[in-house]
Amino acid sequence: MRKKGKQIGGIRVSNWYKIAPDPMPAPASLVQADGRLSPSAREVLHAMTGVPVPLLDGARIRHARDNWIRAPWYRYHRGGAITMGRTIWFTRKWFEAGGYGDGSPLATWNWLLHLAHEAGHLPQAERFGLHLFGKARYVLAFAAQYGTRALLLRRAVHDGAPLEIEADRGRWVLSQLMGREPLAHRLVHALHAGDADTVHEQCHQLAPRIADLSRRYTVLVQQRAPRY
Repeated sequence: MRKKGKQIGGIRVSNWYKIAPDPMPAPASLVQADGRLSPSAREVLHAMTGVPVPLLDGARIRHARDNWIRAPWYRYHRGGAITMGRTIWFTRKWFEAGGYGDGSPLATWNWLLHLAHEAGHLPQAERFGLHLFGKARYVLAFAAQYGTRALLLRRAVHDGAPLEIEADRGRWVLSQLMGREPLAHRLVHALHAGDADTVHEQCHQLAPRIADLSRRYTVLVQQRAPRY
């Protein structure tokens, strides 16, 4: 390792055992410099997912390179994220200009859509427990569902797992609500522009439709009734 103050791969080494990551080029309208969700992002995610505001307040967005096993291990072209406890770890594609870190409205939409899914894992993590044993149980529960589906030759080994379906409510509601041209929707435009007043107004106006879509998702899940 190099001496204090040097740059190694874009990361400033602050001492022999700690590293300070460079500021994240995530959409500033969604993720603050300290990794917290912005107030507008929390409002939209709460509206879409129903996740309690305190859990969204406590969530932190981090680059996968900053955890010691660098999880998740999705290939670059796919990108992805994993929620552990109250931290959501995103792969490098989300932070690079060639991926979803170019600051465009499309990048904001992609981030919002994926956050709507990952936020759904926050209550699950809380249920299993935020201590080491709870996190281990959380990981094993997902692994068991993926593994069982793979052994049974089920389609959608990942997305068809019951825990993933439970977490996907907000992403599905958001996707249905925004339609085929999400970048033209006033809510996405206001969120990208950092217009908190319009974001609040849109969340209020869309509340009845969001509630209806959430009920529809519940019915769809019950009809599907996944066991593994």
